[in-house]
Amino acid sequence: MWKPNVNIHTAHKATTLMDILKKDIQSGRLVLGERLPTQQNLAESTGIAKSTVARVYQEAHAESLIKTIVGRGSFVAGKSDPFFQAVDLQADETLDLRLDYPIAELGISLSETLIQIAEEDCCHLLTYQEHAGRLECREAGVRWLALNDVTCSAEDIVMTSGAQHALTVCLSSVAKSGDSVVVEELTYPGIRETAEMLGINLIPVTMDDNGINPDSLTEILFAHRNIKALYSSPTIQNPTTIFTPEYRRIEIGDICHKHGIFIIEDDIHRLFSDERPAPYVNLLPELTFFIAGLSKAVCGGLRVAYVVPPAALFKTVKRRILATHWTLPPLMAEIATRWINDGTAMTTLSTKKTEAEIRHRLAYKIIGAPFIKEKAASSYVWIDLPSEWTAEIFINEAFENRVAVLGDGSFRVTPEALKPGIRLCLGAAPDRQRLETGLIKIAAMLKDGPGGSFGII
Repeated sequence: MWKPNVNIHTAHKATTLMDILKKDIQSGRLVLGERLPTQQNLAESTGIAKSTVARVYQEAHAESLIKTIVGRGSFVAGKSDPFFQAVDLQADETLDLRLDYPIAELGISLSETLIQIAEEDCCHLLTYQEHAGRLECREAGVRWLALNDVTCSAEDIVMTSGAQHALTVCLSSVAKSGDSVVVEELTYPGIRETAEMLGINLIPVTMDDNGINPDSLTEILFAHRNIKALYSSPTIQNPTTIFTPEYRRIEIGDICHKHGIFIIEDDIHRLFSDERPAPYVNLLPELTFFIAGLSKAVCGGLRVAYVVPPAALFKTVKRRILATHWTLPPLMAEIATRWINDGTAMTTLSTKKTEAEIRHRLAYKIIGAPFIKEKAASSYVWIDLPSEWTAEIFINEAFENRVAVLGDGSFRVTPEALKPGIRLCLGAAPDRQRLETGLIKIAAMLKDGPGGSFGII
């Protein structure tokens, strides 16, 4: 049985254990199909906390390194295991609804923009740039942020290489190793990676139908020391799609103000909602970082985000950008600037929003209440599973039916079980017909229960 040699005094036990697992699989020390020790046994043999081992197993499962089968255990998988083979949406029968990348046809626009840049004097794109981004590019950011109901000047903005990089910059500006940040009990998985890299502890706060529970947040802030910030996506929250109304935002803002903690507002899906209450940055500008990325609204490869930090931390944020990559790649910033200025970004957003609404109506028609909300404009939906299901069993049976989905385990920051659920990314399907076929399979599984829908084609 596998027994890795992990230094229990290392500061990053999860990263170390994951690295050893990868190395042992690549070297052949662990072979395809080999059973791994249980989480409890591995924790006892290495001296690592069981919660850390659980997180490593979850991440290894997500990266196709191992396969976990309920009731049987965890096994070495590797890329050759058909259970984890990468899904080619154009050629494979499996419909992959795991990742949120709403469709966009921008190849022609990109070609035209690159030709325009090449025909002009573009030498300035090959020189060192201001850490916060060129002023002209930040002025385009002012227009994009205005769409998000945020009024600011170019001097108030910094540009980062997407929202994920913005998270690193914001977190490292307010917290250090050993500090804590509060997150929603189901949250964007990328913050877990950033927090682990920075040595920051994540504390989950419970949610209700209107977002973060104020009583739960207050209890956490009184019970824990060294909490520096709250990370939240209040409009079409990822993954639950929960919408936080303005009165609740005011409550949460008042609590954060009282306790002197920052708010990192990652509202990347805000522009997909017709109803947009005031963002936290408008209610509490002195304590809020507002992040507006282009990946969901325009396209995933456009790694550009505009960040409005608290004025008192502006210089600190610029230093964090310098430390992590100096500045946003100038060519990427130039493309984003031109697409905002010539309307390409807004046109693409409008097209994607319309498509998201159509696909959501399709999902509601096929799956329906109580599993899916009737009114929403997100490119994904969250389904609370009936009591007879666990997320793991549902994921496995869905895969047998040629549909790949993510469960609540991908969005938790602690191994403690919550109410089981799955996320379906409707925008990931290449066309509506493929999406409809996949949704019919999901609806049948929800209706028939575990083991009742095998053989659906």
